[in-house]
Amino acid sequence: MWVAYVIGDEEHVHEIPDLPTDRGPQRSNNIAEYRALILLLRRLRELAAARPRERYVVSGDSQLVVYQMAGRYRVRDAKLLPLHAEAKGLARGLPVTFRWIPREQNRAGHLLE
Repeated sequence: MWVAYVIGDEEHVHEIPDLPTDRGPQRSNNIAEYRALILLLRRLRELAAARPRERYVVSGDSQLVVYQMAGRYRVRDAKLLPLHAEAKGLARGLPVTFRWIPREQNRAGHLLE
């Protein structure tokens, strides 16, 4: 599975393994969205250490993931709970807001086509 994100003019594309579970490897678009978000938040933590006054807006085309991160939706899928918890932990303390954008406006998503 491949995921992509963009920071400024930097484009990042990563291959990631399926999510290991007790029922075997799992994959879904929401798992991929969370995996990409986690990679992005790790990078933003590095950037924030060097630029402590910067504020960040994370834009994504997964309404589910964006709204879960913003606290508008609850996480009901058990497979997403650990990914959501990891993402929330990485976002904690970062000056970051989450914004949903329509898929056709998602520049990073087009990297995977």
